[in-house]
Amino acid sequence: MRIAAIEHVLPARKVTNDWIEDRIRERKQPLLPEVQIDTLVGRTRGYLAAAGTDVRYHLDEHERPVDLAAEAGRKALVAAGVPPDDVDFLIYCGVARGWIEPATAPAIQALLGLRRATAFDVLEACAGWLRALQIAHAYLRSGCYRRGLIVNCECGIERYEDWSFDSVESLEQRIAAFTIGEAATATLVEMTREPDDFYFTFKTTGDHVGLCMIPLPGVELFNPSGVDSRLSPGKFFSLSQELADVVGNEIVALYRSDARLHGRYDICFGHEVSERVCERVTRALGVHDVYFPTHRRYGNTASASIPLGMSTAQREGHLVRGSRVLVIVGASGVSAGFGTFTF
Repeated sequence: MRIAAIEHVLPARKVTNDWIEDRIRERKQPLLPEVQIDTLVGRTRGYLAAAGTDVRYHLDEHERPVDLAAEAGRKALVAAGVPPDDVDFLIYCGVARGWIEPATAPAIQALLGLRRATAFDVLEACAGWLRALQIAHAYLRSGCYRRGLIVNCECGIERYEDWSFDSVESLEQRIAAFTIGEAATATLVEMTREPDDFYFTFKTTGDHVGLCMIPLPGVELFNPSGVDSRLSPGKFFSLSQELADVVGNEIVALYRSDARLHGRYDICFGHEVSERVCERVTRALGVHDVYFPTHRRYGNTASASIPLGMSTAQREGHLVRGSRVLVIVGASGVSAGFGTFTF
């Protein structure tokens, strides 16, 4: 398999930390006195500064996520010189979606005119893109398909944010939402006659599923460890520090236990949860000197983080053909994963 093209599209509206602070104040927070609102804004400012969150992009009023996903897909098709009828499968791997059933992929398939393609979703939080790449590799290696498109569109995230605070302490489980940026990406992969060097490994630890989620009504029926009373259906919830510690430890342990990962890399990409977390993990793995960070300019773009980073690095000349690549993912659930390959 080879990655024939990888492209990204950003929404139009630039969101700064000042905008986040202003919006908290605009909501008036009727349950909080003014002095606590000042404390809330101050803690928000400090958290975003510590995370390295500076700029992110969100949908403007005239934009729809599905259109950005289709635009990214078209750009990948053009970049690879592939007509729509030559695509055999489409995988949508984003967290953002407009419905639970059916899959999101067929809507994007229709916009792109992929008349011959089968289309389905893969959902694994921020690890979705790497998991989809692993599935695509298995499909192509089996010989049943020749070419596929992996698409995600982490847009429309603002509707999952909860801006109403009943205490300063409630910021803890909501602050991660304010680091979120939006982007759409498309990755075109194709079968090659020559053997490739793709390698994937994942480890999932289900004991911590409640640390980060966007719950649905009925969440209590599916969570074996019970339900946190702070959960609100349809709203982003994350115990960020605990999640970062758990996932970070899982990533480091998996890397150290797998000798196949201990090679030389030209460039490294990861899920950009924050600058601080990424720096801590990449230093522990000894790959900080080749890591390509994007959080400060895009924020946390969930499953789009890695393909967005790769697309940006390719445009800027940091990722070139023949580069040895290491991909690192951590995701709620929780999962740790790695991918290695020659680009």
